[in-house]
Amino acid sequence: MGNAQEVWFVDASAESGDRRQLVLRRSAGGGALEDTELGLEFTVLGALAERDFPVPRVYFSELEASSLGRPYFVMDRVPGTPVGHISPEDRASVARELGAWLARLHAVEPDELAPAAPRPDGTAAATRGELARWERVYLRRRPGPVPLLGALLAWLGVHVPADDGRPRLLWGDAGPHNILVDGPRITGLLDWELAHVGDPLEDLGAAVWACLPGTLDPDQVVDGYEREAGPVDRKRLRYFEALACATRSVMVVAGVDAFLKGEAGPPAAALGQHLLLANLERAASLIGWKRDPGERATPPALRPDACETAAGVARYLRERIVPGVSDPRARRELRTAAALLDTVALRAGRDRGAQDLALEDAATRAERERSPSRARLRSRLLAGLAAQQTMITPLDDLYRPRG
Repeated sequence: MGNAQEVWFVDASAESGDRRQLVLRRSAGGGALEDTELGLEFTVLGALAERDFPVPRVYFSELEASSLGRPYFVMDRVPGTPVGHISPEDRASVARELGAWLARLHAVEPDELAPAAPRPDGTAAATRGELARWERVYLRRRPGPVPLLGALLAWLGVHVPADDGRPRLLWGDAGPHNILVDGPRITGLLDWELAHVGDPLEDLGAAVWACLPGTLDPDQVVDGYEREAGPVDRKRLRYFEALACATRSVMVVAGVDAFLKGEAGPPAAALGQHLLLANLERAASLIGWKRDPGERATPPALRPDACETAAGVARYLRERIVPGVSDPRARRELRTAAALLDTVALRAGRDRGAQDLALEDAATRAERERSPSRARLRSRLLAGLAAQQTMITPLDDLYRPRG
């Protein structure tokens, strides 16, 4: 299982006959989070378990020259179910408890949890460093330009909130998608590969971002946080929610790159369009960007294009699906379907988005220089986003949990 890292469920048996349910977490071979360090995650989980946080106990790791080919560690399998499986009444309790656990995490000195993690000089420097890291990932992993995302990253760099307290250790990927529950109680806080030191509201903003319909009420998460940590500046929180929109957009763009390289399946390609567009629209609303109703624009050439999509799905069918199908007729028909998709890929035209790159460069420069032209460019970007949204088939079930 797992979206970013590989997660294997293991039933371990001792010579005495004792059995234990474990989880083996291995670095992904590619994709959005291939650069994360399992060593830091292993250290943080061990320290949090000692402080009675509801995290799995870790046992051992191999981080260099792993016998399993890539770094991994082994931990307990914690009990519980996903948030989508509990009642609305229980979700209110879980939402406030999630906020409270975040506040308790931010109350601990970073040196006690991750002594080797880099220490930024202030929360503003921490935010700039994190933003710069994701900008590097975007430029390195994007198959093609996404002009609105480039402009959004530039705007975030110009509007980093001023220092407000000391940097703290952050979960990095807080939210209902990374917790397990038993009724109204949280039993597991999972997936700490994005842990780093930064502004506490970055963590809370990510949690608010993750509260999609059918999961938790973001206002209740914030309420639980404020009961432990005191009042939250809503303007700063909106900035960090927009930052979460941007960083998660970079993740899905990197996921598309992994799909094109054969490292990820079709869901990565689909999310790279559906979730990307939803994130960019949400971020624009949060930071107050508006579109001129009369603005018309050509939709951006999102990747994968038609050719790449057909070729990637064909490869996925041949390499991942056909080997697992035993029925000879079904195998033959799947291979035929893959061949038809290959034919479509050969016939389809390719658009590499040269115009998009020029538009992104102009919009990014305008945001950083605060040029008067930025309002017109924002309107054009938002018009392109609206046009693109009419060109994709709704696939909400891919990323919206069912209640």
